[in-house]
Amino acid sequence: MAVGVDLGGDLAYSRVVADPGAALSQALDDALTGYAELVPADALLLGEGGDGLVAFEDGVPVRARHSAGAVGADAVAALVRAGLDGPLHVRFYEHADPPLDAASAVQPDALAERLAGDPALAERTRERAPDSPDVGQDAVAAFLDDADRIAEIRAQARDEAEARAAELGFDPVGDADGT
Repeated sequence: MAVGVDLGGDLAYSRVVADPGAALSQALDDALTGYAELVPADALLLGEGGDGLVAFEDGVPVRARHSAGAVGADAVAALVRAGLDGPLHVRFYEHADPPLDAASAVQPDALAERLAGDPALAERTRERAPDSPDVGQDAVAAFLDDADRIAEIRAQARDEAEARAAELGFDPVGDADGT
């Protein structure tokens, strides 16, 4: 994603705000359905830091992407690391079907809490958010799909069990095939 990519929709407004909390609050107050491009001053002046794209439904942030390619919770973290906390240019577009797919889903209050650091705004956002937000792949399903992580956890558990057994003086047990 680059600054100024045309994703459709009607420009609702374009302005410079002091911090991301002002942009998030405006989207919530206006019950915006569409998306916003968030461009920090560093990106405007120096081409640094990276910009963000946030999709909204009824003013609630539902998906996010960072210009470096991170999506969802990783995009929120990238935006925080990019220092998107000073003045930024925000362009809000009304769009019936905000861009970004389910992999880009974020918790509704994540941007208010982590990026804006505004607990009151996070609470207002949670109150407006749907009861079951679309936060992408279920955490359990995502975990079960990660075969490498499961193998790593099994190996760690096996090592810890063997160490504990040795501490207690138990004889080592062979593998299931008797070796």
